Order: sequence, then structure tokens, then C-alpha cells
Amino acid sequence: MPGTHSLLWEVLCSLGNEVGDHEDGDDVEGGGDDDENANDDHEDEGREDKDDDGDGVMMKGVVVMMLMEMMKVISGFQALPEAGAPMADLNSRQKGPCRSQDGLTSHCATDVPNRRLMTQEMYSKLPQWLNLEQSDHMEKPINTIVSGKIPTWICGSLYRNGPGIYKVGPTAWNHVFDGFAVLQRWTFKDGTVTFQSSILDSDCYKKSARHNKIVGQGLGNRFPDPCETIFSRLFHKFVPSNLASIDNTLVNIVEFGDRLFAVTESLLLNEVTPDSLKVMGKTQLSKQLALHLGTAHPHILKDGSMIYYGTHFDYCKAYNFVSVPAQPESSKPTFEGAKIVATVPSRWKMNISYTHSFGITENYFVHLEQPLTFNIPRLMMMGLRGACVEECMVIHQDETMDIHVIDRATGKRIPIAFKAPNGFVFHFINCYEDLNHIVFDACFYPNEADSMKKKYLDYLANNFTEFYTCDESVHFARFVMPLKLDEKVAEDANLVTLPYTTATAVIKRKEKNVVYLTPETIEGSPIVDLPRINYDYNGVKYRYFYGTSAFNQERKQLSKFDLEQKRVMTYDAEKNVTPGEPVFLARPGATKEDDGVVVSTLIADSPDAQSFLVVLDAETFEEVGRASLPHEVKMNFTFHGNFTDKIF
Repeated sequence: MPGTHSLLWEVLCSLGNEVGDHEDGDDVEGGGDDDENANDDHEDEGREDKDDDGDGVMMKGVVVMMLMEMMKVISGFQALPEAGAPMADLNSRQKGPCRSQDGLTSHCATDVPNRRLMTQEMYSKLPQWLNLEQSDHMEKPINTIVSGKIPTWICGSLYRNGPGIYKVGPTAWNHVFDGFAVLQRWTFKDGTVTFQSSILDSDCYKKSARHNKIVGQGLGNRFPDPCETIFSRLFHKFVPSNLASIDNTLVNIVEFGDRLFAVTESLLLNEVTPDSLKVMGKTQLSKQLALHLGTAHPHILKDGSMIYYGTHFDYCKAYNFVSVPAQPESSKPTFEGAKIVATVPSRWKMNISYTHSFGITENYFVHLEQPLTFNIPRLMMMGLRGACVEECMVIHQDETMDIHVIDRATGKRIPIAFKAPNGFVFHFINCYEDLNHIVFDACFYPNEADSMKKKYLDYLANNFTEFYTCDESVHFARFVMPLKLDEKVAEDANLVTLPYTTATAVIKRKEKNVVYLTPETIEGSPIVDLPRINYDYNGVKYRYFYGTSAFNQERKQLSKFDLEQKRVMTYDAEKNVTPGEPVFLARPGATKEDDGVVVSTLIADSPDAQSFLVVLDAETFEEVGRASLPHEVKMNFTFHGNFTDKIF
């Protein structure tokens, strides 16, 4: 199409003088690294004019990137490898549906590299918890087989959430984070335990079941809706999918007021019934808040209110903290009175950092702007390119993780730029204040911002053995941020004065109000993620946290970290099960931080193993009892969940 190319080239040239030539969606750099400019961005005075100028540059840049993406689509140019399929042959492309020899279909597009297709043989290599069937759905709970002793003071239900259904008819999701949500309920009463596992009846799942093939948008796949008209399909080529409305809420279950919500990182929350685990209502936060994405890890405060987090794809208002009042009456509209109380801009203008969780202390919010980002032009062209969400994400290999500290009272970021080494964090463990410092603990992937790219099922199928480690190294890391800077201190001198940590914070004389951090780690500590604490200590100084080796198959274990003694206790799981997230339950009347039990699901990897829930004494970390499922009952791996002693 020479005529089209000429027109696009003319437009590019006319805009290029304004914005510059940024190949394949590179950033138009903002002033995020200049502390004075960054601090000015938070001041109300002159903000409006500044935003107008920024929006103008941003829009021109977006147009440039969109036109370049259109040229690639028209010309058949390849996308950047880092935004494409990491496990795919970049020279292999295929239009339309991709069907394997034994019938499973994955959706491929004209400008998206063809991933290795999921076949039945590949599914047979995956652990059982990634291979549930629709027939595994349970309408009612069943009794478990209790061995040892389940403390009788545990009375209530543990709700869990995670992906479980990856195949519908001839189609299959191909990313761990895309399977349809399967909820679990473990109910404790008088030393007995019942279990129920139910597929969440989201609109996305119901439509897929009705058509006997997957319909919807995921992180690593997108499947067209067979009911869409030709006009609607054409429209969605140019208008990006509404990520805020994805209702496959597969990450967590949150209790808020007297309600249970299944949540993910979209802005749609499914309220579920406590007994049947069915959807009883939906809350679309995008109707109340000007945001594009949310979080599955809100903080519930002691007064019953919630602090929520949301991402906006305008770099001027990228990272947002939302206050939601306590809502004890179920008759009120859900999340009534929610409002944005703090906003931080992105350091990039064409990229917005991916945020899974955040921290909170008594006086501050803590946000991590990490070098895995959503590229805005690619998101806007996602429909035209036939791309999935993960292919719109960019890794900035050599850039720092920037830690933003925001004053909860004023909503303003403090005027210090904290820079941590390159890496990635899914999960904050806890944050607290101590002697003019903020201590921030996390499960840290050093120099590994490509974690999401290593969760494609074809990659797991070809690597999942008893020695599988995910090629990832995620460990405990403690970052310490001084809240006051001494201008007289020597360059490279450690500003951290807390006696119990080896974490460092140093300044460079040529960079005003910029502090470089190195974390404290515990030598020889195990791989750990999905961390949990005694939630009474959320946001304040604490001593213990609990975690799991999760997908790491080399050494399957649950861990208890003693951050005061710098030692780790472990519970080693059997060879053929995978340990899930540990949840701490405090003993009634407890006065010590670790007085209680830790409960965790251990999921069978194969049909010859039994899945079970283990109960550990939180102090000694020894097993006191377990509730096992019959061999024929399959259980999915769940990411997160919560225990409630309420009788709904």
C-alpha cells in the first residue's frame, strides 16, 4: 500500500519535529529523575498549565507511536521481541486461530508471534492443579479426612481464589494468570473441616461455557466474541479492550464490611455468596473513579475503612491511592464515598509501571514504580495488532526501581527520590516507621522484571520437573528509607542509623535529594513469595512473616521468617504436592505476635497424591493436624485468600 505508507510517513515527519523519533514505542522522557521537577509535579500551584503542556506532548507522542504501530501492521514488520512472545519463534507467524494437531486452539493474530501451542501432550506434563476440568466444579461442600488435631477454637471459613480452568471445548488459555477463577471454601467447626471448590460464574466464564470455547481477554491470550457483529469487531480493532471490565476475578477474596469480593487487577469486583460461592452482584469502580486498573491487595484498616490502589494511563496521574469509608450496611451501594486521596505521576510519559501491591504505614503510603511497564501506544493499538496485554508490557533492563513515599495527611510525595536496584516485586510483606526511617520489606526478584513472561503454560510444560525452579530467584529483601537527609553527611556514607539492619541508603552530591538504596537480605534464606503476616501488625513494626516456595519444585516448603533473630524455620512438604499461601490465624486472647496457627493448602501435583490443608503451630512451625481430600478430588493452586469467623 504505497499510498498509505506515504500518508503515514508525511504525518510522522510533521509530528516528529515536535516529539522526536522514538522507535517501537520508546519513551518520551519526562522529568521523573530530576528531583526538583519531580517535586514540582506534586505542587498545586501551576499544575494545571503544566498538565496541559504534558498532555499535548503526550498526545503527539501517542499519535506517533500509534502510526508507527499501524505501519508495522500494514508492512508486516515484527514487533519488539521484549513486547512479543518470549517463548515463541519470532520468525513464525500465523493468522487467525492456531490449532494444534490434537485439537486445542489458541488465538493468534497477524502481528503476534505464534507461541508454542498447548497440546494435550503438553497439558499432561503440567501438574494436576493446572489441568482441572469443568466437571470438577462442586455445588456443595464435602467432608475432609482429618488427621492429627485441628484446634477447636478455629471456627469459621478460609476462602481461597485462583485460576483453575484453562480449557473450554477446543480452546485453551496459555498463561498461568489467565485461567478461569475457581474459589475454595474450607469451613472449620469443632475440629472438623469441610471443603468446597466452585468455578466462579463470571460473565466471561458463562459465555465461554455457553459457546463451548473461550471468549474474553486475558494477560497472555485474547479470544474474540462469536456474537460480535462485523462492525463491533472492526470497532474493537481500533478501540482498546476495556481492561477495567474484565470480570474473571481470579486473584484474591477480600472481606469488606459484611461482604466477600472476588478481585483481580481490573476495576470490576464480583461480590460472592459465602455459602454457594456464586456471584451475587458486581461493582464497577470505573464508574466511581477515573482509573483504568486496580489492585487485588487493598489494605483494610482497623476502623473498617479500606485503602485501595488504582492505575491511570495518563502519566500525570498514573499512581493513585483511594480511601473507601467503612460500609457496615449491605443495603448501601458498594464502595460508596470512595475518593482518590493521593496521586503520583509516572517518571515516563509513554509507560506506566505495573503495580500489584503497595505498602502503608501509620503516616505514609509506599508505592514501587518498577521497570516493568505498560506501554501506552501498544495498549491503544492492542486491538489492531491482535495483541494480548502481556505483549503491551515493556521491560526497562537497566533502570532502577523507584520508591515513592506519600504523606497520607497531605496526599503529597515527600521530596526525596529513593532508588533501589533493578528488579521486580509482586508482593509487599509489610512497611513501618521507626526513628525517622521507613522500613519496607518485600519478596524481591533482583534483575528479573520478566517474571510474567516465564508463566506461559508451554514454558512450564517443557520445564516442570521435580527440579523446576521457574528460573527465578525471589527472596526476602529489606529496604530502609531515611525520611530526613543530613546535608553534611559524606557522600556514599550510609544514612541508615537503625542498629538492627544492614540495609544502606547513600546520596550523591551531584544529585540533590536522591537516595540510592541497597537491601538487607538473610544469607541462605529460601525462595519465598505469597507472604503473610499477623494482620494486627500491618503497617507497624513486626517480627514474623510466613511464605511459600510456590512454583519452585526443587525444594517445596513453607517458611517462617524471624526478622529479629534473622533466622528461618521451614516446613518441608511431600514430594508430590505444591505448597500454597500460608495464612496466620491468631489464637483468641493471644498477646504474642506468633501465638496462633498457620494454615496452608498443599496441592496434589498428580492423581496419585492427595491434596490437603495443613495446620501448623505458628510458634514452633510444626504440624498439628491436616484435613485431606479424597484422591479423586482435584484442587487448583490458589494465589490468595482470607479467613473469616463471621457467620454470614
